[in-house]
Formats: sequence, structure tokens, C-alpha cells
Amino acid sequence: MERQGNPPHPEEPPAATGGAAGLQDTQTQGVVVVPLAAAAALDPSVFSRVNATEAIPSTWEERARKAWEYYVEEPLVKNCVNSWRTFAVGDEIKITSDDEDVKWEAIALADRLGVSAFVKDMILQLLVKGDAVGFKRYTKDGKDIEEVICVNPVSVKVKYAQGQLVEARQYPDDGGGEGLDLPVDQVLHLKWDAPAFSPRGNSLVLPAFQSIELLRDYRRAEQAIAKRWATPFRLLKVGGAFGQKMVMPDQKMLEQVRDMVNKMDLKSGLVVPFYVTVETHGTEGQVLNVEDKVKEVKEDIVVALGLSRSLVTGDGPNFATASVSLQKMLVMIREIKQAARDILAWVFDDWLELKGYKDKTLQFLFNDLDPSDAVDFKRLLIELYDRKLISRSSLQLKMDLDPDIEAANRENERKSVDLLDEKQVKPIVDMVMAGIMSVETAQEMLGLDREKNRSGAGRAEGSWGGPFARADTADEVCDACIHFDEARNFCRVHRAETTFDSSVCRFFDPRTPAQVSPEEAGGGDTPAASPAPGSVASAPCRECGS
Repeated sequence: MERQGNPPHPEEPPAATGGAAGLQDTQTQGVVVVPLAAAAALDPSVFSRVNATEAIPSTWEERARKAWEYYVEEPLVKNCVNSWRTFAVGDEIKITSDDEDVKWEAIALADRLGVSAFVKDMILQLLVKGDAVGFKRYTKDGKDIEEVICVNPVSVKVKYAQGQLVEARQYPDDGGGEGLDLPVDQVLHLKWDAPAFSPRGNSLVLPAFQSIELLRDYRRAEQAIAKRWATPFRLLKVGGAFGQKMVMPDQKMLEQVRDMVNKMDLKSGLVVPFYVTVETHGTEGQVLNVEDKVKEVKEDIVVALGLSRSLVTGDGPNFATASVSLQKMLVMIREIKQAARDILAWVFDDWLELKGYKDKTLQFLFNDLDPSDAVDFKRLLIELYDRKLISRSSLQLKMDLDPDIEAANRENERKSVDLLDEKQVKPIVDMVMAGIMSVETAQEMLGLDREKNRSGAGRAEGSWGGPFARADTADEVCDACIHFDEARNFCRVHRAETTFDSSVCRFFDPRTPAQVSPEEAGGGDTPAASPAPGSVASAPCRECGS
């Protein structure tokens, strides 16, 4: 109550009594203040869930837990996060090296430690919670890695000094206990979308927190509307004023109406007296169009998670019309893939040092799903290399290959050539035919025995070199060949005229002593004995048969 009159000052003397002027004004007027929103005034937390800012928790641990809750419970969030992980890592990680023995040892280590599953878990924690913490344990002798573990980042408290991790302590999930100190040299801490001075990363799901809460509100409203329409509340009104007549129902009339309604067939109608009225409550009013609202919110969530709508829902623009958005996605995929490479390097670089393989190199190949048109891009790179516009190293780097490892592999392949592989044999044969490479060098590259495959000793070289190919006997002349007719200076094999001092061809057959003329044998007059039929000297020519 508020007093409207003006009371006298305590120091003023009282007015004289008697008469209207001497009366004190004691009239008061009151204003009653009606309390509005009494519930909110008594308990401010009543409408706290209506406030949009409450959708984002204040602490990092609470944000990480809520992000994981959304990932587990919301199919749209899980689909988007899994899409990012699949695009970047794929389903398998392959290992190659410039040393074959180191390669197989690294593959055995990856199988024993479960490196592929470890990398997937780390990337999942990094994207959903914003942090990824890995821990590796050595064997007792300290010469090998025994186990790699993906630790829950919410249970780990980290401390940085000058950008370096100086302390990592893990606590139980219930928050009790003093915690366990983790050796810093055995801990890997990755942060997503955070500067170097920030001790914690930011979740990929964080920008979609408000939209996800709004989506849940729409779902609850949709469930309430469906329940209200499926189970309406009906009232039976018996009696009332009908024109000039007033019907006052008694107990008997109410029981009769009740029995009629209970015994009626739900699939047919019911005829009731004029004084019975049915009122249905629950279906009146305008219904909220929840479907359109939910669709809008889902699109907001997809955009907040950084994905193109066409990749999640299948509709919207294609890759050709959304090239800019696709290029942005490819950049983000490379960032996730780089995080995966950092995890692999953290494991295998330490292993190479423990095993004494510091000078060896490992390369990791991801069996990822590339949303871009990689075939056209690689074809373009090959065309640029064929035109000598880019080097081989640039081509290999653009195709995610290590030039050093590929050079070592090519050097190993050069030592042995598959004779059944035309692509490997044909260049060698072409160089021999062009005179760039000798036959002996080609035999060495092909791994052929030089004694069993003497050059010029068979028909093969004759077919390649032609009938006038020279033999491998460099100090012999046609005069020493059995096929040479010295009287006519004529070769019976080639059926052509030749000189006695010409170099022998590949059909060279040396004369036997029985075939040498008397003058050549000793200059005597006694003719040489005729060879016996069937002897070696009378053998027919191996080419012409004469």
C-alpha cells in the first residue's frame, strides 16, 4: 500500500482544532500490485530450457559429453561424422617402404597393434569431442611397442607450457580418486579447430548444438500432436434446454446413455435421443507443420557439420554445380588425413628408431573414398607429364606417392625382369634393334644364360638380322667355309657371288682336312681321298640341303 496524503512535519506545531481548516487530511489511496509470472518470480529456473544459450554448456568436458550424446543418439550427426572419417581414412591403411624387409615388419606390427582401428578411433574422438589422446606402452626391455590405446579425452587433464605438453593426468570416469600420471613422452594429444595456445580443441558438432536441441523440441511437439489426434477426449452431454423445453437428466437416463455407448459397435453409428450431445476435444485448432520445420533444421545441422547436402540426403546440387563447396570439403578432408598421418608417424617413427631403421622410410596409403573426380585429375597429370610440363616427382606427389620410395622400388624391379611381361621385355628388345644396347647387356637384364643363348648361334638371330648377319667368329673368311666355291667365287647358301676374303656369315661351316685341296694341304700332286658316304664331310648343307 502506498500512502497518498502528506503527513505533518514532526517539528511543526499542531493545527488548531475546530473548524474545517483545523482538520488534518487523513485520506489515503491504495494501489494493489498484482504479481505477474509468479512461477518465474519464485523460481527463475522454470523457463531456463527455453533460453537458447543453455544448449551450449560452459565447460569443455560438458560440451564433449553432449557432443558424444548427439553422435550416439542422432542419426544425422552420426552419418555426417562417419562420412568425414570415411572420406579421409577409408577402411584400411596400407604400408609400403623402400626396404622390403622393413615393409613386412611394419605390416606385422600394424596387424599386432591394430593400427587401423586405433587410427579410426582417434579420428572419431577428434571430430566428435574435439580432442584425441593416444597412449603407447613399450615392452619390458624397451625395444618394441607392446600396445597403443585410444584414451577417453574427457578423463584426461592436460597442461601446456610454451606450447608444449608438460603434464597429462587421467582420472576415473566417476571423477573420484587422485588420478594417474601419464608419461608425456608416451602421450599424443591432438586438437581440432583450435589455436596452439588453446589447451583443448573444439568439437565438429559444436556449431549444431542449438539446431539439434530445436530438432528435438520439434520431435516432442510432433509426438504430442500425434498423441492428441490419436487419442481425443470426448464428452457426452445429456439434457439441457431444447427450445421451450428443459430436459433434466436423472440417474436412470444417465445409466441408459452409458449402457448404449458401452454396447455400441465401434464400426457402426449410434442413434441417440435428441438430448444427448457428443463433444470432442483435442483436434480443434491449427496444427503446427512440423515436417517442414524439421527439414529446415536438418539442413542447418548438415551445414553446421560442414557437409554438402547432396552427400547426406542425396538431393540438391550435384558436384558440377557445387564445385566450390566440394573444394572446401576436399581441403577439410586433407586436414583430417594429415591428422591420421600424424598419428601413424607417432607410432612408426618411434618404432623405426627402436629397431635401428632410422635411414628407412615408410609410406602410408589410405583406402579412402574420394568424393572428387580423381580419374580425370590423374589423367590430366599424366598428360602434363607426357608433355614434359611437370617432373616425375611432381606427378608422384600429386598422386600421394613418395618419390624416394618409388625410386627404390623401381631399382629393385630393374634387377629382375619378367619374361612373360611384354611391357618389360619390349623396351629392351627395341633398344637392341636400334643398336643402343648390345645383345649381351640385354641377356644380362633378362636373366638369360649367355652360354646357352650365344649370339649368332641359331636361327632366331638370323630371322632378326637377315641372311647376311655376321657370325660371332671374327677371324674367319669365306675361303675357310665348306659352302664356298673357290673356282667360281660363289656361295652355295646365299646363291650369290662373293670373294674368298669376305667375313663369314652365320651359316659358316669350317672345312675338314679331307675337304682341303691338295695345293692347300701340302702342294703335292696326290689328290685327296674322297670322303666316305655318310661321313661328316659329306653331310648335306643344314640350310639348303645340298
